[in-house]
Amino acid sequence: MYTAKHALLYKRKVPDGRAYIFYMDIRAGGKGYEEFIRRVMEEERVLYIRGRVAKVIPENGKLIVEGIDTLSGQRIEIAADMVVLAMAIVSNSNELVQKLRVATDEYGFAQEAHPKLRPVETLTSGVFVAGVIQGPKDIPETVAQASGAAAKALTLLAKDVLEREPTIAQVNEQTCVGCFECQRVCPYGAIERREIRDRQGNLIKVVARVNEGICEGCGACVVACKNKSMDLAGFAEEQIFAELAAVM
Repeated sequence: MYTAKHALLYKRKVPDGRAYIFYMDIRAGGKGYEEFIRRVMEEERVLYIRGRVAKVIPENGKLIVEGIDTLSGQRIEIAADMVVLAMAIVSNSNELVQKLRVATDEYGFAQEAHPKLRPVETLTSGVFVAGVIQGPKDIPETVAQASGAAAKALTLLAKDVLEREPTIAQVNEQTCVGCFECQRVCPYGAIERREIRDRQGNLIKVVARVNEGICEGCGACVVACKNKSMDLAGFAEEQIFAELAAVM
């Protein structure tokens, strides 16, 4: 879409100029987008050529663009004054999402909690996404998503007391040995260090402590704990075995 916009702006600035666009497939998904593409083709006389560019060679102050029209099978050579590449969008928000403890997809874009039911929420409570941090988007989609994210944030700020799911990790401090494997695997940074001291202030041992405001109950720490000192509230081993026994 932005390639078509570039061609449209060029034709308005240089009415006598010729614009060529090499393409393989056109996906104009959105309200009025297909009509926009057709207007650029028909009214502005931008020539769309189905095929890939093989090479661009500088020659006598021009850029010789060589390609093949896959519809006609003919070799095409264009002497251009300027060549514009339709570049892909690459995520550069890795540092930000790591600080916010937000999951990312395989391309480094922020991952939403659910694409249909929770499109602006993340798995980290209180963190919402809008715009190209989640992936390539156009202006209308970004504005709509930003409105949804703002509404979600206002819902939290309008409450005097926030409620959350009670399924969070719990530490048995008596059996915890302070290996902090749980801290290493926790994706939300919810595991903290707690010092246990006697009445005289002498350090007895250091154990893990769960920050209940950050923990999302993913269970990674429960799996990582080697001496079974971690459990999820409501999903302790004794409770699971009791449920199985009742079913059987």
